[in-house]
Amino acid sequence: MAAATPAAAPLDGREVRRLTRRSAAARASTTWWTRVEDAWSTIAYVAILLAVAGGWLASVRDEISVREPVAAAPLPASAAALVALVVVVAGLIGLLDRLGPISASPAAAGWWLPLPADRRGLLRGDLVRLAAGCAATSAVLALPLAMVLPGATPATVTAAAVTAAAAAAGLVGAVALAQTRGRTGRLSTVAGAVAVLASTTAALLAIAPPLARAAGELPAVGGAVPLAAALAAAAVAVLLLVAADRGLGRIGAGALRTLGSTSAFASASVFSMDLRDLGRALARPPRRAPSRPRRFRPARGPGRAVVLADLTLMARSPWQLGQLLVAVALPVLAVRTEGLDRLPVAGAVGLVLGWLLAAVAVGHPSRQGHAMPALDRLLPLSPGRLVVARAVVPAVLLTVVCGCGGLLIGQSGDDLFAWTVLALGAVPAWTAAAVRGAYRPELDWGGPVVSTPMGIVPAGAGATLVQGVDVGLLGSAPILVALLVDGPPLAVLVAVQWGWATAVATAALTYLAHRGAAKG
Repeated sequence: MAAATPAAAPLDGREVRRLTRRSAAARASTTWWTRVEDAWSTIAYVAILLAVAGGWLASVRDEISVREPVAAAPLPASAAALVALVVVVAGLIGLLDRLGPISASPAAAGWWLPLPADRRGLLRGDLVRLAAGCAATSAVLALPLAMVLPGATPATVTAAAVTAAAAAAGLVGAVALAQTRGRTGRLSTVAGAVAVLASTTAALLAIAPPLARAAGELPAVGGAVPLAAALAAAAVAVLLLVAADRGLGRIGAGALRTLGSTSAFASASVFSMDLRDLGRALARPPRRAPSRPRRFRPARGPGRAVVLADLTLMARSPWQLGQLLVAVALPVLAVRTEGLDRLPVAGAVGLVLGWLLAAVAVGHPSRQGHAMPALDRLLPLSPGRLVVARAVVPAVLLTVVCGCGGLLIGQSGDDLFAWTVLALGAVPAWTAAAVRGAYRPELDWGGPVVSTPMGIVPAGAGATLVQGVDVGLLGSAPILVALLVDGPPLAVLVAVQWGWATAVATAALTYLAHRGAAKG
């Protein structure tokens, strides 16, 4: 009798991952020595960046210490740091919730998932790599901040790095645990609402001296982290990761494929330096139709139809409305936070970041029109009239944002009206920036390409990427000068701001209309 053939052992997820690694290593052209050299160069590069960042932060701290406070009752630095921490944590939670954190790439979904292997073993490597990457990034970012704290020692710096790494790994474990129980999908919405609430609350505290003084009397947040607390945070992170690992087998194949496609789209957008596609990848489609249909009177003309459509889209886009609130709060926090109020450049940077965020938010309808050009072509509008119609809603919303920003910046002095009028003068430039950025051309992959550390990108990708931002920065030059000289805006500067921003916006929108006419 022939000997019985032994039954094949069931596939194990760890063995499948090991087989994949060995197959990839057999076809790779790199050696172990090459990997060691790459790792060493990366470590040296990160160390140089940490030294430069630490030295720069120390110089900023010394410059703040020798300047007199500007605001009568500024927002305490500890409160602003707490708000920044909340925003960072909310951003990380939203990103993890949108992209996974556990997903399957198209290749893994096509080969791994159909195998009769335990899914927990297949997905464990992704969880470990993501947690380790987030922990290492958080520790690296926390090191320069910990090194410039008063009384910093090697022990306190180490404790801060361990705490940051443990917090990031714990967030990964918590979101992954929620994913294994089917409770993800809405965490990004909740995280965004918390970030907006924290930013607006801090801005209200900053503009009200009694509230700012009350916030200053609260226990300070920050300072040195005890080593015991850092170790406790690390233990909690380990427990969350272990709990998430035990539930990896419950994640459905459909959810893994969907999240993997989204992650692949987002990764390709990052490597190709296309931020517009990155926004589309991270945008969450609506779960249901609006519960309250809105009725409008018949629009008299195609231009009004475009304006009403843009207004409706903005009213039904809570994410963009939240961005507008944060855009109002950013300049206020930059000029009325303890320490930052002594640096004129901080006010200029806060103003630019806030208005840039507002321009991105109000450009949402134009980006939708660019993505679906057939909708614009259905209306009897010339390219010039279409550009004008698309600029109406951004102009109205940016008037509110810039006006509130100027009003709140000048609220502490006697030149409130001048700051408000000066800020309103930047509305034309940022309106043109919003429309120009939304309608910027796609990257041309058919022409010459440039090799970069992230891969090949089309030549001129950087010039395409900054279209829109360039108009906003150029048109805001007078108000940035007023902030940097740290003095009340003169009437001549206000007039120059209005004239210069209007001229820049007119030139940008005219060029955009001519480009649209050439394509049509």
